[in-house]
Amino acid sequence: MMRVILFLFVFFTCKIHSQENKTEKIDVILQSYNKPNSPGLSIGIVENGNLIYVKGIGFASVEKNIKNDTKTAFSIASIAKQFTASCIWVLVQEKKLSLDDDIRKYLPEIPNYGTPIKIKHLLNHTSGIRNYHTIMDLQGFDYDSEYYNNETVLQLAANQKGLNKKPGEKVLYSNTNYNLLTIIIERISGKNLNEFAKEKLFKPLQMNSSCFKTSNKQIIENKAVGYQFTNGKYISNTSSQESYGAGSMASTVEDLSKWIAVLNGANSEFKSLSKFLIQSEKLENGEKAKYARGVMVDKYKGFQTISHSGFGWGGQSQLITVPEKNLGVIIMTNLESINPTPISYQILDLFLNEETIEKSNIKKLYQNENLDAFIGQYKEMNSAMKMEIFVENDTLKAKGSQAKKGISLLAFEKNKFHRINNESVTYDFTKDKNKDLIISFGGPPFYFKKAQFVKPETVKINEFVGIYYSEELKTTYSFFEKDNKLFLTYKNNENTPLSTIEKDEFGNNARTSYQFKRNSNNQIVSMELSSEGTVKNISFIKQKNRL
Repeated sequence: MMRVILFLFVFFTCKIHSQENKTEKIDVILQSYNKPNSPGLSIGIVENGNLIYVKGIGFASVEKNIKNDTKTAFSIASIAKQFTASCIWVLVQEKKLSLDDDIRKYLPEIPNYGTPIKIKHLLNHTSGIRNYHTIMDLQGFDYDSEYYNNETVLQLAANQKGLNKKPGEKVLYSNTNYNLLTIIIERISGKNLNEFAKEKLFKPLQMNSSCFKTSNKQIIENKAVGYQFTNGKYISNTSSQESYGAGSMASTVEDLSKWIAVLNGANSEFKSLSKFLIQSEKLENGEKAKYARGVMVDKYKGFQTISHSGFGWGGQSQLITVPEKNLGVIIMTNLESINPTPISYQILDLFLNEETIEKSNIKKLYQNENLDAFIGQYKEMNSAMKMEIFVENDTLKAKGSQAKKGISLLAFEKNKFHRINNESVTYDFTKDKNKDLIISFGGPPFYFKKAQFVKPETVKINEFVGIYYSEELKTTYSFFEKDNKLFLTYKNNENTPLSTIEKDEFGNNARTSYQFKRNSNNQIVSMELSSEGTVKNISFIKQKNRL
C-alpha cells in the first residue's frame, strides 16, 4: 500500500510540475503581445474537457481602459462557418433538406450552369462560386461608405456569367458559399440565423455569450473593439455591413471551450454533429478534400487536427483541436496585426510528444528524393502570386516574389515538404492535370502551376494601354503607361503599378492577374481578370476609339 501511495504521489507531483513548466513556457510565448495601453488577445487551452490555461492580454477597449478577459466577446470571423454548417446539420436531422439538393431549389436566383451546385458543394467550398469580397474589391467597392448585406451577396452571385470550375472538382475557398447557406437556412426555417443558432445550438450547449450579428442595431455585451495600428496609433472602425454566416459572429473563450468538446467528439449529445462537420468529400481526382464542413481536417506531427482560422478588420482568430489528445487551443485577437495561427502551433508543440525515432526514419527515407524535379518558377492559379523553388546547399527552398531570401523545406512524405521551422506550412508537389503544387498555411489550399516569367525589358507596354469595360462587373479599367511601366486606374483605386508575370500578363504585386488577349492580327482586344485564387477570367472588352 505504501508503494502505491508513493507511486501516486510521485506521479501527480511530476504531472503538476510538468503543467507548471508548460504554463511558464506559454507565458513566454505570449509575453511579447502584452504591451501597455494596447489591444491584445484572449487565449484558452482545453485538455480533457477542462480549461487548463486561460488568459486575457491587453485591452478590449483602449479608449475606455477595459481589459480583455475570459468573458470578453471577440469577433471570430471565419470560425463562424462551422456554426453555419452546424445549422445545416440541424435541418438535415429534421429532414428539411438534403446535402445532395440542388441549391436552386432554395435559391432560384442562381443561374443554371449546366452542372448542379449542391448543398454539400457550398459546405466544403467546391461550388466554384466566386468570393464576393474579391468581386467587390475588383469593382472598387468603398467599404467605408457603401452598404451591403446578404441580399447584396446573393445578387452578386446571381450576376455571375460562369463558375471558377466545375462543382466538386476542387476546393476554392469562397465566403459566398456560407452567405448562400445562411439564406437557405433562413428561407427554410423562417428565422434569422442568430435566432435559429441560438435555439438549436447556443442554448443547448450553454454558449450564452455567443451570437451571430445579423443587424447593426444588435448590441453584443462585453464586445472587444477591433483595432489596426496606423501612423503610430490604434484606429478602430465601425462597419455598416450586415452580411453574416461566413463571419460576423462573436464568442468568448469560455463558450468556445464548450465547442471544443463537440469537435473532439466528447459531447455525447452532439456526437453526430462532430461526425458531420469533419466528413470530407471526395474530389474529382479521387482525393479527399482537407476542407470538410466549416472546418479543416488535417494532420500535424502525426495527429489529426480540426481547425479554422479567421481574419477580419481589427482582429484575427484561431481554433484548433487534436481529438486523439482531447486537446484544443482557442486564440482571439482584437489587433489585426497579431496572427494567432503560428502561436497556436507553438503551444501545441508543448503538448504533443513526437515519435522521434519513427519520424526521423520517415524523413531520412524521403531526403533522397531528386530535388531537381521540383525546381522552377510557379504562379498561383487565378492569381498573380509568384513562387520560386530552388536548391541551395542540398536543401530545397521556396521564395515568394516579395521575400528577400528562400525558406528551407524538409521532406516528410513522397513529393511533400514542410517549412523546416514550421510544420503547419506544407508544399505538396504531387502533380495532376489541374495543378503542379499545393501550398497550405494551415488553412485552405493555394494551387500553383509551373510558369515562365517574362523579363520586363522585353515587353512593349504601349500595346496594353487603353480603356476596358466589364459587363459582368459593370466596371471600367483604364491602363496607362508611365516611365515605361503599366499602371491601372479604376473606381477608388488610382495609379496602381503593375508588374510583368507571364506573356501578355501583368499583376498588381498582390494576388490579382490581368491576362490580355489578342485577335488573329496580334492586336490586344480584351483582358481577363483573375484574383485571390477565387475569381477566374472575368472578361473586360477593350473599348475602341477611347484612350
